[in-house]
Amino acid sequence: MRALHSSAAKFVCALLPVFAHAENLLKNAGFEEPKVEARTDARKGGSPIGAEADATSWAHFQSMDPGGKVSVGVTNEIARTGRQSIFVQFDKAGATAGAFLMTELLPVKAEEKYRVSLWGRVDRKRPLTLDQGRPYMQLEVEFYAADQATQIGDAQYRTQMIPGMADRLLFISSKWNEYYAELTAPEDAEFMKITFHWESPRHEEAADGVIYFDDAAVDGVPGKLVPSLDPPAPVPAPEPAPAPTPAAPAIPAK
Repeated sequence: MRALHSSAAKFVCALLPVFAHAENLLKNAGFEEPKVEARTDARKGGSPIGAEADATSWAHFQSMDPGGKVSVGVTNEIARTGRQSIFVQFDKAGATAGAFLMTELLPVKAEEKYRVSLWGRVDRKRPLTLDQGRPYMQLEVEFYAADQATQIGDAQYRTQMIPGMADRLLFISSKWNEYYAELTAPEDAEFMKITFHWESPRHEEAADGVIYFDDAAVDGVPGKLVPSLDPPAPVPAPEPAPAPTPAAPAIPAK
């Protein structure tokens, strides 16, 4: 019977989907392209959208501050992995100053969970601290139908103060820390667009300092598995176990 149970278990497992961990949906997630030799403003070529079209998932990376008090770009000064990262620089920036980084449309599966993440670290020489105006990062996630034009549901938002709250600093100068959010694609969604917004303080003093970001990711929730494209190999049905031999009749005692 034990052999039968073992064979049956193998047969049942063969009927279940084969699973594999989801991969990062972003290309050029580490901002290694284009190559730069120093801190380079996005307006002068320091932008991940400057990479080859098939080698990047980024669509826009720019400052929205006409006064120039918030600038963005790519740098080789520091990196979590690889040799490059992006930077967001606040130069005594007050209200209405900001910047953003936006992806192209990314293919997703309806009703699947996704994890959006980005690693950050403030500059040692010009840190963004609690004793000045605190900027913030806002994550915006939009979902679209198969036609890539019809938005499914409302945009979802998550907000993170920089460098963090008084009782929990997320972004510090001594090491890289990860910001992440988990979201579920709504029914009928086939594409997702991610935008990271960086905004200067609205009701506080001006912000002055630099923060770096690296290793962005959009992938499955840790531990969650998604079906593999490869079907399971067929496994023959288990052979029935032979019928047990009936016991010999007992011999009556004399």
